[in-house]
Amino acid sequence: MAITKVEKGWKVDFRPEGRSGPRVRKTFPRKLQAEQWLVAQKAKANAGEWSKLDKDKRRLSDLIQTWYDLHGHTLKDGENRLRTLTAIIKRLGNPLARNFTGENWLEYRRQRLTQKHVRRNKLVEPSTINHEHAYLSAVFGTLIKLKNWKHENPMRGIPKLKINEPDLIYLEEDQIKSLLMELKRSKNPDVYVMAKLCLATGARWGEAEKLRGEQVKQNKVHFVNTKNTKARIIPISTELADEILTGRPRFGRLFASNSSNEAFRSAVKRANIHLPDGQLTHVLRHTFASHYMINDGNILKLKDALGHSTLTMTIRYAKLAPKHLADVVTKNPIATL
Repeated sequence: MAITKVEKGWKVDFRPEGRSGPRVRKTFPRKLQAEQWLVAQKAKANAGEWSKLDKDKRRLSDLIQTWYDLHGHTLKDGENRLRTLTAIIKRLGNPLARNFTGENWLEYRRQRLTQKHVRRNKLVEPSTINHEHAYLSAVFGTLIKLKNWKHENPMRGIPKLKINEPDLIYLEEDQIKSLLMELKRSKNPDVYVMAKLCLATGARWGEAEKLRGEQVKQNKVHFVNTKNTKARIIPISTELADEILTGRPRFGRLFASNSSNEAFRSAVKRANIHLPDGQLTHVLRHTFASHYMINDGNILKLKDALGHSTLTMTIRYAKLAPKHLADVVTKNPIATL
């Protein structure tokens, strides 16, 4: 669906029943009129005035596009989700949406588990398939809420794959020292300070990379436009605040982003630190959280520092607290013999 400028004004061109349904076109002298009319037609489509339940000829690709037009474009990762969903539909063969069943998904999942990742030349991870599951289920769920999809969610009731909890990967003190030493030797003038900022605040690498001078004030870092949209303010030492700001603009971007990831990767390699796939710069955030709990930090305060929306996301670090299961040492049967 689209509104385009034409010689006689603004033309609306869309298919209320999806790609397989009738095409509706209408031209208006003003863009606002075209937008208002399009919204009205969407409402009619949502109310079922354009199509009957048993005549819904939309394919999965039509549902995904409708989801994106109505809701997905508002999400921070909307474009990435659309790409992922489009790839899923291609692998599924883009069936009629009303014919898609939970059994179809389970068969897709079975085949997907035997496939290799195109770039990494390794089997697709169960976590990747669980993300695909969540994305596709959300499409149906959202359209049901908007009354755009009158059938049931075919993904409802299907459990995700169970995944073994991964080991907590974080840097020990000697590794931190070696890494910082190598980062300080880097030709990139910013990666050393960026890494110290992440280690001191738990910031994501992207948050540090995009930090602006006006966001560092009174020995506090104001993180905004974060992954989950929640702003947070984290205190830092006077020394680190001075190190971040010295020689850098007080307004606008603090750090140049040219090849920062590659510079960090090179430093990790020179420091002889081995990290799992996908754990490059993010290991700094894990290291902050892990050492915070090792030093007997408060798990609720850690949740706020990391900007997690739920405690479930933070609780895995609790096991590193010095008192976690400490009485096992004295209350096991060997200790009481």
